Amino acid sequence: MHFPIARRPTLNKRLSRHLWSRVAFLVFVCVALPGFAATEPVALPQAGETLALGPHIEHLEDPERSLTLEEARASADRFRPNSSEVLNIGYNRAGHWVRFQLRNSGAEPLKRFLEFRSLFADRLNLYAPDEQGHYTKVESGRLVPPPDRPFQSRNFVFPLTVPPGGEALYYLYVDSADTLTIPLYLHTDTGLVHTELTSRSWLSFYQGLILTMALFSIFLLATLRDRVYAYYIGVIVVHQGLFFTLFNGLGYQYLGLEDPWWSREAMSVLVSLSMWMIMQFGRVLLATRDEQPLLDRVIVLIQHAALVIMALSFVVDYSVSIRLANPHGAVTAAAMWVVGWNSLRKGNPAARYFLIAWSMLIVGGIAYSLKSWGLAPSNLFTEHSWQIGAAIEAIFLSLAIADRINTESQQRIRHQQEAQLAQAQALDIQRKANDMLEQNVKERTEELRKANRKLQQLSDTDQLTSLSNRRSLDRFLTHTIARARIDRKPVAVLMIDVDHFKPVNDTHGHQVGDDSLREIAGRIQNSSRWPADMVARYGGEEFCVVLPNTDRQSAMSVAQRMRESVASEPVTTRIGRLKLTVSLGVYAAVPTEDDSKDSFLEQADIALYQSKQEGRNRVTLLGATAS
Repeated sequence: MHFPIARRPTLNKRLSRHLWSRVAFLVFVCVALPGFAATEPVALPQAGETLALGPHIEHLEDPERSLTLEEARASADRFRPNSSEVLNIGYNRAGHWVRFQLRNSGAEPLKRFLEFRSLFADRLNLYAPDEQGHYTKVESGRLVPPPDRPFQSRNFVFPLTVPPGGEALYYLYVDSADTLTIPLYLHTDTGLVHTELTSRSWLSFYQGLILTMALFSIFLLATLRDRVYAYYIGVIVVHQGLFFTLFNGLGYQYLGLEDPWWSREAMSVLVSLSMWMIMQFGRVLLATRDEQPLLDRVIVLIQHAALVIMALSFVVDYSVSIRLANPHGAVTAAAMWVVGWNSLRKGNPAARYFLIAWSMLIVGGIAYSLKSWGLAPSNLFTEHSWQIGAAIEAIFLSLAIADRINTESQQRIRHQQEAQLAQAQALDIQRKANDMLEQNVKERTEELRKANRKLQQLSDTDQLTSLSNRRSLDRFLTHTIARARIDRKPVAVLMIDVDHFKPVNDTHGHQVGDDSLREIAGRIQNSSRWPADMVARYGGEEFCVVLPNTDRQSAMSVAQRMRESVASEPVTTRIGRLKLTVSLGVYAAVPTEDDSKDSFLEQADIALYQSKQEGRNRVTLLGATAS
């Protein structure tokens, strides 16, 4: 009997401990459960600050897009935390709820601004609590006309008044037919102004650059009338201009476009039209029809697909058209890059700039996508990387056009040079070409001037001996006599004939005779005094030397030197060395009004005849003979 009584206190203690532990657990759950209703409260940013809310939010998927605020609040255990700066959803037809807590430790309500930094949300419904805990709904998003949005900004901004003295739990509902990311940022008024100013400064620079290049291209199109500029202007206006204006949410501010169609459906239309325009520009710039016919046909098929998608964008739902336009854009990017690479391999210099331009656009688009998907940080570069790539693309595409025009200009110059060389084969045509070159010498390039001088030299040069020819001799002698007549200076003319040259041709052949004439011509040329003297082939085995400002005695000295240079040693030919001599006739006088080039040549020829009559290998000066 005593044993049970002795154990009862112990049993009561155990029951009491168990009961108190249950009570303590229930009290803990009741107290602690509200604290787990959302992530930790976020302290409001102070003056001039901006806070990324991504790591402080929880999200809930609404597959049917049917949950009310009350149902979302009742589903507190289904919200999942997010740790990245940007919550990336991707393509998803479901709606999404986001919640976050803000703490205002002060005694007065504080005004802050919630920015949804993505322009691809169709509906945004913010549920903000007041001091009594009642929720007010504020609507925004692409389907809300810009004048009806709570705050006028290119992004979706909600003004918040955070109640004092504790935490406030906010709910945000978002859905989109587009790829969905949820980048949330909390600003003070100065922080928002700084963010807006930084963003608008870049966009203003970008739009100013694009506008300048478009106007300059219009001027070049009107001046050069090259259709490649027309397609380039189309790329600038449609892609870099209109598309990015709507892409950046500036359609209402700049163009007054209030209809939500311009925020959604117009995007797939403009993407497809931009891709068609870029492909057409690349085909003309790189001449793919001639240089890459197979790839050109592929590009044409992709262009037709762009037109089909653009047409469908007017009749099908945006969720369908954008899912067609985005893969089509990726295919276009890959195809045009391959076209640019092949064109570069084929030696097209414009392809260098085209490939750089296209690569920069692709890199910028990838960087922007990585930012949108939360795989890259959101900063000034990633926020505008696509536009940066587009701006670089526009610059390098203009350089590609300039290089193409420069190449065509060089080709035209080469064709002109070839035409000049062909025309120089006939004497009359060559004279006309010389006259034309003299009239337009200041307008021609340095290459054309060099070609003209070379043509002139060829036309005045004997092809066998490389001496001046008869025509050049006549022109030079006429000019020299006219000048000497004015200056009252003597002119000397030497006529030279190779002795017994016909037997050389008859015995050894004309090729040996040519070898002999070439070497004799070189010896005569080397025996002249200075560049002012002209040594020319007069015809056959005869040579003529004109010595300006030279009297009879000096002329005889030069003639003797020339005779000795030939007679001093045999001439080298292809059959061996031949002993040859020359006879010279010299005439020197101060020209009178009755003298001409023919009279000087005639007198020198008479002196030459005397040398040949008196035994050859000698110099004769009209009545005076010297061995």
